Amino acid sequence: MALAGRRRKRRISIDVPPTLRSVIALIGGFAIMTFSVMVLTILAAWAFGVMRGEPTPPYLAASIVLSAFSAAAGGYSTAALAPVRALAHAAGLGVMVLALGVYAALHPQPGQPLWYLVVLAVIGPVFALAGGALATRRKRAGATAGTPAAPSGPPGAM
Repeated sequence: MALAGRRRKRRISIDVPPTLRSVIALIGGFAIMTFSVMVLTILAAWAFGVMRGEPTPPYLAASIVLSAFSAAAGGYSTAALAPVRALAHAAGLGVMVLALGVYAALHPQPGQPLWYLVVLAVIGPVFALAGGALATRRKRAGATAGTPAAPSGPPGAM
């Protein structure tokens, strides 16, 4: 009777077409990346006392590291949400980040050195792919964790 008092959790299943799930994965990963970069940039600017148009070298270095982290988080999220071909979805996010990086380098904001914008344009896609690769490895490891191990030793031996 101990089990009678427990309630079972119901899983609600909605049939979402794979194409829509792919779009959701890309938008979700991009949103996670963008939100984290915004929050971390604001915190870094506050921590380094940066005013608009006056970035300092320590702030620029911190911004590059935080942008790389955010791109990896976005790539990981995109791959984790992808219905199939997780790394290809992370590569799609990388292409989006590269396009934004090129646009930013061609239209710099006051005070942003060109080298900084080029570095961001390069590391964004690289770390988005790295995050996607990490998610892909974790998905594969989780998929094989439930399979029984192959027997070791000669056949018939116990």
